[in-house]
Amino acid sequence: MKKITLTLITLFGLACNAQVQLTNENFDALQNYALPTGWNATFTDNFIGIDDYYTACSGTQYLYANIYESEITEITTSLYVSIIPGIATISYNLKIMDFDLETPFVGDFGTVEMLYTLNNGNTWHSALTTNSTNFTPSNNCQLLSYTIPTGSISSLDNLRVKYNFIYNSGDWEVIIDDFKIDIDDSAATPTLDLVNLNVYPNPVTDRLNIDYKENISNLTVYDLSGRSVKSLTTNSSSNSIEVSDLKSGIYMLRIETESKNVSTFKFIKK
Repeated sequence: MKKITLTLITLFGLACNAQVQLTNENFDALQNYALPTGWNATFTDNFIGIDDYYTACSGTQYLYANIYESEITEITTSLYVSIIPGIATISYNLKIMDFDLETPFVGDFGTVEMLYTLNNGNTWHSALTTNSTNFTPSNNCQLLSYTIPTGSISSLDNLRVKYNFIYNSGDWEVIIDDFKIDIDDSAATPTLDLVNLNVYPNPVTDRLNIDYKENISNLTVYDLSGRSVKSLTTNSSSNSIEVSDLKSGIYMLRIETESKNVSTFKFIKK
């Protein structure tokens, strides 16, 4: 088997900042107005579901909440585990309507709070708070985003997002669309010296070899959704990882050295 040395030229297109879209939910593919798999809503008289009555921010359907009295009304997303370490940004489109007038709500409706947890709900952190003081009534959806301030999240973290709807007055409707979580590890850690890194063969059939000038501590393979599908703990400068059991397609290999330098590379599994 011919060994391929990855120089800076051949690394072009293989080395990558692992900017992975962990989820991109526009709610259009959901049948019978059911919530996405793993999402859970809590309400009694108020309502949370999927709807298509108004014009969606994109596509045809959106996450919908009708709030007209004070009670616990919230929805939590799926649990995202084994994600690529890096900077996490949560974004979504938001519109708030008057139930009776079917126009943008004017007045102190209450609060739409977005929270997140990194330990499966043991601790919730408030991220974005939307109310009449910082949200302008409009027929157009408004894009909101939040970057987790800790700078990076580890692959052991359990990331989940929650929306909490707090009533103040009126009868109002919330439209949430285009919910996304993006992970970027390009600024999280120092990168490897690419001149002294060999990853071969690529494309690969059975074993992917990784050689570096210093000891490697961890090798992790991710699919394009950001899910970890294979990992190896080591303390050697010459390593190989078995990939014959993976389906054909494009994967990302995250290489971490004992000195905590990290780089991520795309490879093709035949």
